[in-house]
Order: sequence, then structure tokens, then C-alpha cells
Amino acid sequence: MSLLGNYKHSASSGSKVKNVPQLFVADKIFKLRQPYGDAAKRGNCSEALGYYILAKDPTREQAIDYATKKWKKIGGVSNTELQFAIECGFRMADKLQSMQLARPDKYQERVFGKGADFGLKRDIHGFLDFSYFKKVPKPIVTDIKTTKRVPSSLETCSYDHILQQALYWKLTGENRQFALLYVSDKKTNYLLIPEAKLKEAWEIMKFNLQLIERLDEKCKSKADWLLSFPYPDLSSFYFSDKEFKQQITNLYKGVIENE
Repeated sequence: MSLLGNYKHSASSGSKVKNVPQLFVADKIFKLRQPYGDAAKRGNCSEALGYYILAKDPTREQAIDYATKKWKKIGGVSNTELQFAIECGFRMADKLQSMQLARPDKYQERVFGKGADFGLKRDIHGFLDFSYFKKVPKPIVTDIKTTKRVPSSLETCSYDHILQQALYWKLTGENRQFALLYVSDKKTNYLLIPEAKLKEAWEIMKFNLQLIERLDEKCKSKADWLLSFPYPDLSSFYFSDKEFKQQITNLYKGVIENE
């Protein structure tokens, strides 16, 4: 019997099991997830603001008011992060408008795939940021990444971001272009991902998702899942929340004491 229950594959799971598999186990097996901090929430806020500007063409005051309300709604606390998100939102909209990519034809488009169609046992799902179909030579998806440091090229960006888009490229039938728009409060960079790179990254993502399925077949208990990976580095920023860190410590302590 699978301990993953009704789990569906996602880009975040594929990257998590590669980078910090202990977090995958905590999330999917023990239902423990580290709370999102303000640095993570700013992306949600700035992306929503960028879409609002593109869709509504508001005044600057109206846009700032929208972002402030959105920030409160998602539980943001830091005014510094809010101001960063606001600047990112304006720069995001300006960049897309300069490229004749105005209001997206779909925002937060949800995509699905039957696992069997991709050599997997579990189904797959995901969300696309900005999808454009009209007034473009070829349908294109733009994924927004707010960051303090904007990468200069695909070679210097996080490969996880390319893996994510490769999964979405596969789910959408391999007939769309995919790009990453990196935005900070000072600059932007729009990086179109070549199809060859998407193909290569998809094979890596598929490998990671197949690993999850192999572990699911092998692990017959929650302890089996914990014992499948080394003891986590709890000094890592991945375990920055004190309560979450203690929960993880208790999990491993329990397994160690019962060995």
C-alpha cells in the first residue's frame, strides 16, 4: 500500500526530492511543511500586481493599493519585502509591455497529464504563470521569478527553474515556447529556453519523478522513507523555521531511538 496516498507529481516535488529529499518526505509522508516566509510571499504578491497592471491599466496609486491589500491577504508582514514586491510588479509589467506581451490570455493556467502518457505511474499537475496565445507567432508561457539577483543567462540561473518549465512544456504537448522572466527591484532579464534544453531537462525531471515512484514501491513504512536518505543538515536555510526544525528533529530522533 502506497504511503503517498493521492499524491500527484509536480515540478516542486521533482526538484525537492533532488535537492532536499528530507523535505519531500516531511511534506508528502508526514504532512509537515515549513511555513512560507515573506521572501517567498513577495513573489506571489509581485506576480499578482504585474498581472493587475497589465489587465487593468491602473494608476500607480491604485496599483500600490492593490498590492498592499494582496500582501495583507497572503499574510505578509515585512514592509521592506512589500516594497520590493511592488517595484518588481511594476518592472515586470513594463518589461512585458515593451515586448508586446500585454495582458496574458490565461493567468495561472492549470495543466494536467496522465502519468501513463509519460512513462510514469502517477499523474502530473502544475500551474503556468502567464500564457499567451493571441498576437504572438507561437504560443508562449512566461514564468515569473522575483529575485534579489537577476541571472545574466540560462547558464547562470537556477537549473530547477528550467526543469520546472520542461515539465510544463511536456504537459502542454511540446508545442509552446517557454521563457523565464527574472525581476528584481532594479532590473529584469527575459530568457527564452531553447527547445533542445527543454528536451534535455524533461529527461532529468522524469528521472527524478521515477525515483519517487521507485521509493514509493520500496518503502513500506514512514520509517523506511526517513531511512532512505541521510540525516538532514538542519543548519540549512531549508530548515529556518524553528518549530518546523524541531518537528524534523523529533522525526529523526524517534527513528534513531527505535533502531
